[in-house]
Amino acid sequence: MRQIKFRAWHGELKEYCEGTTSNMFSWIDDGQPITLEQFTGLQDNNGVDIYEGDIVKFQSRFDSSIGCIEYSNDSTRFVFNIGSEESPDYRDVGHGWYGTAIIGNKHQNPELIK
Repeated sequence: MRQIKFRAWHGELKEYCEGTTSNMFSWIDDGQPITLEQFTGLQDNNGVDIYEGDIVKFQSRFDSSIGCIEYSNDSTRFVFNIGSEESPDYRDVGHGWYGTAIIGNKHQNPELIK
């Protein structure tokens, strides 16, 4: 069974806010600048949960890459974007990964994915 969890980025405070899922949705209803990010169901090599918006370094049999975890509405799944917003290059999340490490997130470390 897949665990459904979210975290919330507060755009004004510039930090992640903790709370229950219902609290997070109520913050949005209250007009707070909240971005919800969903848990992918995966963990990195250090046992840290990987969420949408995380910047991950991964090693496969063939190469290593750094990219941002995103949700694709087109394919209804999480993807790993090693490209940019203007020119995305999507890979399957978790498929063929031998080593993964979260090295940041798109809010606090945007320079890692430019």
